[in-house]
Amino acid sequence: MKTRNCIPVIIAIFALYSCSPKKAQEEKSEEQKGIAYDVAAANVKWTAFKLTERVGVSGTFHDVSVTAGGEGSVENVLSNGTFSINTSSVDSNDSIRDPKVRETFFGTFNTPTITGKIVSASGGNGQVELKMNDMTNTVPFTYVASDSELVLNASIDVTDWNGTDAIKALNGVCTLLHTGADGVAKLWPDVTVQVTIPAKK
Repeated sequence: MKTRNCIPVIIAIFALYSCSPKKAQEEKSEEQKGIAYDVAAANVKWTAFKLTERVGVSGTFHDVSVTAGGEGSVENVLSNGTFSINTSSVDSNDSIRDPKVRETFFGTFNTPTITGKIVSASGGNGQVELKMNDMTNTVPFTYVASDSELVLNASIDVTDWNGTDAIKALNGVCTLLHTGADGVAKLWPDVTVQVTIPAKK
């Protein structure tokens, strides 16, 4: 009888230990360890659109500096993280186009460097403060984390940074290449950006 009566007591003690604040904190700490991402190896891919049909033209920047906001969870790594992009390092895989983008677009846009700071990141969505043309605007982004990489996606409209003149200038020097079958020379103001941060090996 004594042994039988002790069984419920033992179960109750085990249940209390499992639900204790210390145990819960240990589990939370394990969850927050996450995967270590190599922010120094971040790759930035941009896609602009030309022609009325919105044909994409993609490229990268070779000179990119990224700092993590913290350690542990993806949210900690992203939140308060900063970045700086040297626009003269733009590479669209076209030696004729690249000087025009550097000198005509970014020159008119008065943006030798693009800088930003992530102000929030939670549940796959975030907000980043992006500075171009001496203006700072907040842009939403999404992110997906895996064992191999952390990928962020955003879309920006350069007219939000007074970029209309820069769009017109680049469209002017690239009129032939930006003219489609409809005879319209078109360079769209929106650009998609994808940042890929690999996991540390």
